[in-house]
Amino acid sequence: MNNNMHFKEEIRRSFIAYSLIPSIAFASVVIVTSVLVWNVNLYRTLARENKKTSSVLSAAVASYGNFIEEKKLAPEKIIFDDASSLSGAYTVLKEFIHTQKITADFTLLSPSYAVVLKGSADDDFIVPEWQNQFTWGALGRMREKPDQTVIELSSEYNTGGKTEIVIGRAIGAQNGIGGYIVFTIGEKDIRAYFNPALPFAITDAKGTLFASSFPHAANVFGKLADDYRSDRRYYFTENEAVFRETTTGGIFDVYTFQNTQQMRSAFLIIVLTTLSVLALVIAGLLVSARKIAEKESRSLTQIADLCGEVERGNLAERLAASGNIEFQKIANAYNDMLDTVQRLIDENKKETHERYVAEIKQLEMQFNPHFLYNTLENIKFLIKLDPDKAQKTILRLSDLLRYSIDNDASTAAIGEDIRRIEHYLYILKLRFGKKFAYEIDVPDEVQNCVVPKLIIQPLIDNSVKHGFGDKERMKVSIGAHTVGKKLHIVVSDDGAGMDESELKAIRKLIRAQSNKTNHIGLYNVERRIELLYGRGYGMTIDSVAGAGTTVRISLPVTRSKI
Repeated sequence: MNNNMHFKEEIRRSFIAYSLIPSIAFASVVIVTSVLVWNVNLYRTLARENKKTSSVLSAAVASYGNFIEEKKLAPEKIIFDDASSLSGAYTVLKEFIHTQKITADFTLLSPSYAVVLKGSADDDFIVPEWQNQFTWGALGRMREKPDQTVIELSSEYNTGGKTEIVIGRAIGAQNGIGGYIVFTIGEKDIRAYFNPALPFAITDAKGTLFASSFPHAANVFGKLADDYRSDRRYYFTENEAVFRETTTGGIFDVYTFQNTQQMRSAFLIIVLTTLSVLALVIAGLLVSARKIAEKESRSLTQIADLCGEVERGNLAERLAASGNIEFQKIANAYNDMLDTVQRLIDENKKETHERYVAEIKQLEMQFNPHFLYNTLENIKFLIKLDPDKAQKTILRLSDLLRYSIDNDASTAAIGEDIRRIEHYLYILKLRFGKKFAYEIDVPDEVQNCVVPKLIIQPLIDNSVKHGFGDKERMKVSIGAHTVGKKLHIVVSDDGAGMDESELKAIRKLIRAQSNKTNHIGLYNVERRIELLYGRGYGMTIDSVAGAGTTVRISLPVTRSKI
């Protein structure tokens, strides 16, 4: 954000941004919802109509096929040169066909493909001259596989060359094939079951067209045009939406079409209307934003003037609590702030003295003679045993001491502070060896959070001093995370812990106004936090005897600029 921008301009830009985003989002939702609703309704309509036709076709093919396979005609009893036998067969076939939703023509053929019985005089069924010479076509497949029912599309057995659904099978006899029964279903027989408002097409698995009310469906080879074929169930061509359903065990595909040109035109009108309304809304927002920014920025002029007075050292002026509720709250808060500043000035000497005492106690606790003595003793032995490690230890101790006595700043980024704490932990690890372990979990997002310098060190010292007890090993864990506007630092150990009475005494001590005991570590941490940030932040302690102690510190989230 441009820091030199006037507040009025910031209000105007913010108002535009927060108004435009919902407006654009609403327009997008309208457009996307329109597309989804249109597509879902179109899909459901095509699927519903397709299912009706597919069900009728599948049921018809299955019914005729079952009639043949279940031998309801008793083909072994048919005598092809006996009129009485053929009459009985004719009656059975006619009665069966009259029960069907889709009426088919039937034909009985002799083993030599001679037509011995037809369903009607105008039946267009013929047998090509080449049929006895070749095993081509549906009849050829019936001869090759007499134990199977043949279901396929064919135009070879129609006098007009029309494509029909052929359902047939060889009729058994004692000495082989006794003849053939064939049902044929033409386009006119099934067309009545399609919705005239939606074009349709029926093909076999190879794309051969059987029936269609779609004017551009067929190509020059009598197959469904490639533009309308797909392996998908629901798809779009240039001008149509297409729904495809495979039926009758994969033999046939039923296609339902819907022209989408008018729908796309209607959708385009919706989009243009929505965008036009959005443009008008944006224009209105720009005008409103300027007026609102001018009105709402007037109150800040008073605050700016009073801030100038404060810069000149005049704390007597107060802001008039008038205008809207929010500005009244600001005025009251501003006046309270000036009162607080005046009070803090009066209390500054006392607090400075207390902070000085607290800092002295902190230094005495963190680097008392015992710590330095033990560290120097370790260095003395390392100089003989491992000079390199001794040098590293001296450098770490030197950096830690120099950091602790640097009075230029009482706070530091937690990442910087942790680097010095690691020096301290390294020295402790050197002292205790395998008996002491530690882990640090400070995520990158909190590395620049500002904390009182070395605020964590007394907590670690407290864990080491009181945590071992009768335990051979101890581990200290250090972590930090943010919750809202607070930074939480957690130091825990798995040491000896405290019983309820000890814990109660420690809690009472850190809440006291003064400390006259020798236990200055935890008290000093709590006191420093109170002096720096007030009573809204501080420290909590939980402990279980034999299980360890956990200390939690809460601080305000303040980010380092470096």
